[in-house]
Amino acid sequence: MTRRKLLLALAAAVVVGTSALVLAGERLIVRIAVARLEAATGRAWSVGGAALSVWPAGVTLRDLATETDLGPAGRTSLAIAAMRLDGTVGGLLAGEADRVEIVRPALQWPAQWWRGTGPLPDAAAAPSSAFPSLGPRPRRIAVRDGSLALTEAGRTVAAIDGISAAVEPRGDGHAVTLSGRAGSTRGTCDLTVAPTDGAPAAENPVAIAFTCRAPEIAGAPLVGTADATLSGAALTLARLTGSLGPDRFTGGVLVDLARKPFVRLDLAFDALSLGTQAATDRLPDLSILRLFDGRVRLRATSLAVGQTRLADLDLDLRLADGTVDATLAQAGLQGGQVRGRLTTTLPAAPEDAPRHALTLELARARALPLLSDLAGFALLDGTASATLDLRGEGRDGAAIRRSLAGKAALLLENGRLVGIDIPGVVQSMAARVSAADTTAFDRLSVRVQIQDGRATTEELAFAGPLVTAGGSGTIDFGERSLSFRIAPRLSRSAARALPRGLDVSVPVIINGAWDAPQIHVDLAGLMTDGQLVRGLESVGTDLLGGRNGGVGGLLDMLMPREGAGQPPSSRRQGRP
Repeated sequence: MTRRKLLLALAAAVVVGTSALVLAGERLIVRIAVARLEAATGRAWSVGGAALSVWPAGVTLRDLATETDLGPAGRTSLAIAAMRLDGTVGGLLAGEADRVEIVRPALQWPAQWWRGTGPLPDAAAAPSSAFPSLGPRPRRIAVRDGSLALTEAGRTVAAIDGISAAVEPRGDGHAVTLSGRAGSTRGTCDLTVAPTDGAPAAENPVAIAFTCRAPEIAGAPLVGTADATLSGAALTLARLTGSLGPDRFTGGVLVDLARKPFVRLDLAFDALSLGTQAATDRLPDLSILRLFDGRVRLRATSLAVGQTRLADLDLDLRLADGTVDATLAQAGLQGGQVRGRLTTTLPAAPEDAPRHALTLELARARALPLLSDLAGFALLDGTASATLDLRGEGRDGAAIRRSLAGKAALLLENGRLVGIDIPGVVQSMAARVSAADTTAFDRLSVRVQIQDGRATTEELAFAGPLVTAGGSGTIDFGERSLSFRIAPRLSRSAARALPRGLDVSVPVIINGAWDAPQIHVDLAGLMTDGQLVRGLESVGTDLLGGRNGGVGGLLDMLMPREGAGQPPSSRRQGRP
């Protein structure tokens, strides 16, 4: 055998031996990893492959997966595309890692199981098992592009995507960064965790400071501090203080992970200011709320939503199985009182729209600033009382308005109709109106039925010192427009100055966009009024020589005819 052939044979043997060693090493790493994963979590795991890096020292596990059978509810699963553990060679051989990176973890959980009442399966009992631990806690942890999904009948009903997390040592504590996306809503949180003296968290709370941002929900960041305590599956945040933009708050949080996550939140504000909806009028994506249940108690001395202000707010919000039920206790609004209840049911199918139901009672509030702030409607002023019972569905304000159904009633007392002087119009029979004109009234009431976003009424009633009126019309919530026809009639005292027969109803039309309605007299309708026609005929008869002589009598006085002013017998004697 020549030297060349010998060298080739030795090289082949080295390659084969190295390959066998690598394969054997990979299989050994997989077996060790599976054993440690199962010991740490109590679940069966599969690992698709492994790789060992000498410099920098590290182990990469690929295609990790585990499932837990939840009985009739289905199965929960966790799949991880890759997990890399970095550290020293000795530490890795001992099962210790300085840094762990988890790539594309995907956790799926059946919604049906969360609705049950039975105990947790043993394998799922510990919240810490969501992401496995391979030994002593690493100093650095990173999660990239994770997802959490709640499934039902083979479809995803709620999900958080794009989950990223990083835990890094900072001083004697840690800095934590979290981010994720639920639908079109993105959120981030930056936290710092103060060190403990080594005692269990239940005995020694951990001080945390946080800054969270969700631009689609709130323009200002949520900043605060709290003392965190972890006891079993319950996390408590006590002595919670912070701010939402300029508004300060205090409160507490309880998160129970024993089964479906339950969040209890109590917040108290001195003043809270919330911006108005964006120009798109689109509601934030609320599908994430199907991932947990909870209860929120929100109190504020004053709440401002755009230009609308509430005083002494007490809001109780309950969340269960994707239904949000918000109850507003009696609060002050524009000099009056308001209370109500709003229920939103989030759909299981992503293509379906949320359903909304609102009941509201308003008592003795100032109408003009309230309607101007809510809808730009500046036509009515007075003391308002109202009841609403509405239903609708949609993901934005326009869709909800187009789908509205239900009923409503409004009563205005001691107010005025802005933009027209109805008694003046009737008295002058003029068609011109001025925005500076007003019509005072003692009482205005209307009841409407609402269907497919359109409110209709035949029950508009108006009573004032100079005029009374009835009317009918429609309000189109989708188009934000209205069309009303009011038939006013002067009171007896106001009608005394008119000629006999002209005490008639002069129809007034109010139509157009509700934030800029047009007001005018319906002259065409006026001329079809039979009473007005008879009144004009009567006036014409009198003017042309009725009982009092009319125009003919006046002409006889100015230009006497021959024999005028003589007795009838004298006129007869002058004849031949």
